Amino acid sequence: MMGKLVIIFVIALRLVVVPVHAYGLDLIDNNEKSELVKTWKAFLKAISAHDMKQLKQLSREKIRCLTCLDNTEEEYKAMTHYMVTDPDWYDKLYKERIFVPIDTFCREDYPILFSKKFIKKLLNTKPAYAAEDFDSKKIYEVIITTAKSGEIAPGHQGVLHLFQFIKTSNGYKFWGIDTIP
Repeated sequence: MMGKLVIIFVIALRLVVVPVHAYGLDLIDNNEKSELVKTWKAFLKAISAHDMKQLKQLSREKIRCLTCLDNTEEEYKAMTHYMVTDPDWYDKLYKERIFVPIDTFCREDYPILFSKKFIKKLLNTKPAYAAEDFDSKKIYEVIITTAKSGEIAPGHQGVLHLFQFIKTSNGYKFWGIDTIP
């Protein structure tokens, strides 16, 4: 998984000059891309309007979100304690805890993650689209450069946000959010 994340980072930095499949990611056919673009636009509309009802309709029941688990000081302390006290913390973290119920995500994490500045960046940045296999699921990714190299601090490599969607019988649904690094 980490190798694919590095590949996605390189793709975004190179502005997808080389075809996505050259980096080991799955190709997205025109129909898939068209539907994913529509879903992304609906997602952007929902978050820019802070429409939690619409966001929930566009989402799975649980969102895969590692940053949601420690994005406050209290959560960070609890996560640190959990890592020290539970010998199976790593497996539990990535198999159970990383999946945040959508109601919790909207109530607790959305306000932290989706600031006005961040939403503006998402609205004004052209995404790249890719797909990859993850735990026997095809995950569709909308990749956004949210901080260019050197933008945060001199020498900083920049940041990519990956908004992940999964295809269901009811269209594409928001499945997760991730960052590189």
